[in-house]
Order: sequence, then C-alpha cells, then structure tokens
Amino acid sequence: QDISHPPTSGEWIMNCAGNYQPQFLILLEVTTTGTLSTTMQGAGTTSTTGTTRAPVFYAPKSLMLSGACAYKRAMNGLTYDLAGTSADGWPFYKAKGVDEYIYHDADCDGAGTNTVAMWVFDSSKPNTTALYDLDGD
Repeated sequence: QDISHPPTSGEWIMNCAGNYQPQFLILLEVTTTGTLSTTMQGAGTTSTTGTTRAPVFYAPKSLMLSGACAYKRAMNGLTYDLAGTSADGWPFYKAKGVDEYIYHDADCDGAGTNTVAMWVFDSSKPNTTALYDLDGD
C-alpha cells in the first residue's frame, strides 16, 4: 500500500459536532486540465503502523474532498494543494481559501510509541520541524 500521500478513498475518523465517527471520504486528484482522476491507491484506512520516514513516491499536487459528514459539509468540494513537507519528509496539503490541512503524523497526540501513525485533517498548520504531534496538542 502506497502511504506516501493521503488515501484516495477510505474510512477516516471525523469529528462531527463533537462525536468522532467513521466517515468514508474520497480525495480525487485535481489535474491541470481541471478534470478529476483517482490516484493509484485503492480503498483503505487512514492509519499505518510505525514511525518510518516517508517513502519516495508520487504526491498529487492537488486533491478535492468529498464525503464529509453533514456537520463538516463545508469541507466537501475543498481543493487541497500540496504545500510542503514535514520534518520527516511527508507531504502536507492546505485547502484553498481556508485554514484546513491534511498531513501525516507519526504520533498525533504525542503520547509515545503506543500510538498509530495516520493521515490527519486539521485546522492547524502542521509544525514542519517536529517529527511527531505536528499540531502540538
């Protein structure tokens, strides 16, 4: 499974009005011609085990989101552009016009080795010098 970029489709855990719930999301690659296409990755979950460096694979330049819950429906249709890389080499994305980000975090709560690395949607810009807990919470 290519985890060098967010999954193109799969179940994410989404905070919908204070309730964390599984939500099936689709991230379509936005091409330069304006058409949408899926990347090579198939359906899957958002988490991966371990805290390895990012593999060197293709990272789409732009992604468009669909499938957000009713509470987060404003996120549907947002285009996330490749904005840079984290300290350990993972790409991160920023939504056009709003403070919404997609990034990979090796330990998103900073609790230690018992956590699972995962791709995250967040309104906080990731700390690109940190190796884990990129939102510092």
